[in-house]
Order: sequence, then C-alpha cells, then structure tokens
Amino acid sequence: MKKRLTLITISVLLLVFAFLILMTRLHSPEEVLAPPNPGGEYRQLQQSFETAVGKGTEYKLQYPDEGEYRSAYVLYDLDGDEENEALVFYSKVGDESVVRVNILDLQDEEWVSCLDKIGYGNKIDSVAFSDMDGDGASEVILSWSLAGTESSRTMTVHRVTLKEGKSKFETLANMPYRAMSLSDMDNDGNNEILVLWSETDNKVQHNYAALMKLTAAGLSRYGEEAELDSEASVYDNVVLQKGRTPIAFVDARKGDNTMFTEVIWWDGVNKTLRAPFTANSTRTNLSTLRATDLLTSDIDEDGIYEIPVAYGGVAPTSQDDQRTRIPLTVWSVTGTAEPGALKPNAYSLVNTDSHYILYLESGYRDSVVAYRNNKTGVLTVYALTDEGSRGEPLFSLVYQNDGSNKPADKYTFLASKNDRMVYGTLTSAGKEAGFTNEGIEDQIVFY
Repeated sequence: MKKRLTLITISVLLLVFAFLILMTRLHSPEEVLAPPNPGGEYRQLQQSFETAVGKGTEYKLQYPDEGEYRSAYVLYDLDGDEENEALVFYSKVGDESVVRVNILDLQDEEWVSCLDKIGYGNKIDSVAFSDMDGDGASEVILSWSLAGTESSRTMTVHRVTLKEGKSKFETLANMPYRAMSLSDMDNDGNNEILVLWSETDNKVQHNYAALMKLTAAGLSRYGEEAELDSEASVYDNVVLQKGRTPIAFVDARKGDNTMFTEVIWWDGVNKTLRAPFTANSTRTNLSTLRATDLLTSDIDEDGIYEIPVAYGGVAPTSQDDQRTRIPLTVWSVTGTAEPGALKPNAYSLVNTDSHYILYLESGYRDSVVAYRNNKTGVLTVYALTDEGSRGEPLFSLVYQNDGSNKPADKYTFLASKNDRMVYGTLTSAGKEAGFTNEGIEDQIVFY
C-alpha cells in the first residue's frame, strides 16, 4: 500500500514539475499570437525582419487595436509601384517603453529591411494610409498612446521613401489629439485629417477641431479651426456624410450618463470649420443631448446620418429604486443649408441594456411614456395622461438571449434575431391606442 502511495506521489510531482516547465516556456499573448514561420514569400518576410532586429534578439509583436489594420504585420503599397511593402510593429524585450516599426521592401522577390524607427508610445493604436496630396504615394498615419491611458494619444504622419541606400521615414506631423478622421472635407479629391484636441487655459478646458492638409509646402493647418463643446470628456465615434458639402458627425460624452453629437463641416467660402450646434458664447452644445448610449447612425441606409436626440430634453436617469424612465429618442437629420437646425426623421424607445430599439409613429411622441424595471429589465409602455403622469399600461417588452426558441411567459407578439428575442403582451388599452401585435413586431430592431 505504501509503495502504491509513493508511486502516486512521484507521478503527481512529475506532472507538477512538467507543468511548471511548460509555464516557464509560455510567452506573453503578443508572443503567442506571433505568426509561426509562415510559408513561401511570407516566411522569408519574417526571416528578413528577424535578421534586421538582430539574430537572437527577443521581441514582442505589437497589434493595433483600432482601425482597419489589426495585425503586427501590415502589408500596403506605399509608393504606388503595385507591390506591397511591409510594416512590422514590435518592441524589444527589456525595452517595452516604446513601440518600433520596421519597414521592409520586396526587392528582386526578396524582402529587404530598409528602415527601423522608434515610435511615439508604448502602444500602437491604429494604422491608416492615404495619398493626401495626389502624388501617387501614400502617407502613413499612425496613432500612438501610453498603455493604460486614454487621454495621452499622439498622431504622427509620415512620408516613406524607399530607395537603395537612401530610404527615408519623414515625419510630417506629430501632435497630441483626442479624435481624428481621414476625410475629404473640402471635396477636392484628396483626404484631409480632421483632428480634435484640447487645450487648458487658466484651468479651463477648451476643445477644438481643425483640418490638416498636405500641400507642396508640407502638412499644416488648413483655414480656421472650430471651437467645440468644452465639456466633452470622451470622443467615441467619427463618421463622415459624403455629398456636396461633406459633414462630420462626432459622438461625445459629457460625464457618465450624457452623450451628444458635434456636427462639423467645412465652409469653403470663408475657409473655416463650422460647428453650428456649439454656441460660441457658452462653448456648449445643448441641441443634440441624449442620456442613452447611442451613436449617430444611418438608420434607414439612405446615405444620410441620423443623430439620436432625447425628445423633450434629457430625462432623469432614475425615478425611484424600482424603475428607470426611458426617454423618447428622436432621430434627426441636419445639413448645411440650415446650420444648427435639426429635422425629426423617426421616433423610438431604446433599451440600451438589452440593445434593441422600438420605433414609434410620430403621433405617439406626446402620448406614451416608458419605464424599465431595474430588477427584471422588462420595459413597459404606458399611456401618458393629459396631466403628464403615467396612465394605463399599453404593452410590455421582455428581452431574452439564452438561445431558447420558447419565451418564458405568454405573449401576443414576438420579434427575434439569431438567439435574441423580444416578446410581450398587448393590452386592451394598447389596442384602443392603435397599437397592433404585427406593428410592434415590425418596429423592433436589434443592434
């Protein structure tokens, strides 16, 4: 018996020892995700890169976490010769304070390292390319940051020249920023960089937007900047609406519970950016406020973006411990013909916890009110009395995403998408108010 126990003990110790050896051989996630010696052309690319950084040099590949390019190995035709060049983002083990970029060119069917440059942070956020001056070669737009911070970000723009013995990685711009977008704001066929940044004067924050344009004289600010809402804490999203006058929509946050949208367009006559919803006197945007966590979207896919705005102003986040008031959201469009004007396009109730939208006909905008049960998540729509208080329940919306095809309770309508569903019961008061089961089903959209 003792001999058997001894053998078991030895076996367990050997397993633990083997596990510890395995753990010591494991690398960080970046190293685990490194390409495992790809075959053919790309195997030679990796070998050339490793030769360039030095045989035996330990390194970690660095992966952009935003934008179109998410690989540590980025292939792109920089010089317009119809052959991709390669940018490899990495840091050397023991010197993780900075991300480096190694640029390789395919010469005579072999990858050759031409440049190795130090970046502007210990994290690479995004990589983008654009021929900003129409010369046939693309500029490289990089975003850098310090890991663990959101406010300390740097944008750099580079012109890359790859010639034997004369390769250059020229920095055209290097500036802190809070949000940016490659956009042809003046409709001349070449992209500019719309960049947003902050400055502090006497402990007062000011937010600005400007266009950076590349000409023969270099990359510089184009025209006059626009002053934005000074209370923006985070910029979440930038989208461009193309057309005769391109418009940029920038979704931003004020504090923890309020969002708004800056609308920015280029006034070519006066050579200045315009932000019509931010009042110059107060540096505040009160026109596009909402409490819901919603981004500007082209909800009907007609090429025109709708801004979600809280109808009647931002409602309190909670009425009591049991229920939360859900404000009506009006999706509004705007343009440059009437700067600062919003035109309602659709009305809805948005459950941001469960990520679905119930669209409503405009006739209901002043006759219903909705509350979400804080415990169950059920959203109930009530009639709104003439005195502005909650009246009879019209219908409730129950959300389910457990993959079951059968809802837990009885229902009269059901809408579903993949494993997600919303169902509920239409009351007699709801029918009298004009709602139908089919109509509710058709107006539920998942996002």
